[in-house]
Amino acid sequence: MKIILTSALLTSVILLSACDSKWQKLADDQLAAKSSDCAAIGDPSSAMIQVCKNVARECERRRENGVYAC
Repeated sequence: MKIILTSALLTSVILLSACDSKWQKLADDQLAAKSSDCAAIGDPSSAMIQVCKNVARECERRRENGVYAC
């Protein structure tokens, strides 16, 4: 079960990292919530680390544009 869950999460991370537009379309409050979730994770999996890096990258991109959502 854990292998299936990890594989599904890793696959979705790969697909999401290939499509930056999905992160860009995410509402500010949803992005802030994901950023907060990432900060609360004590021992993230490697797939979750990648998701959190993508969230942080999008937060930084928005900050450069004057949107301080995260």
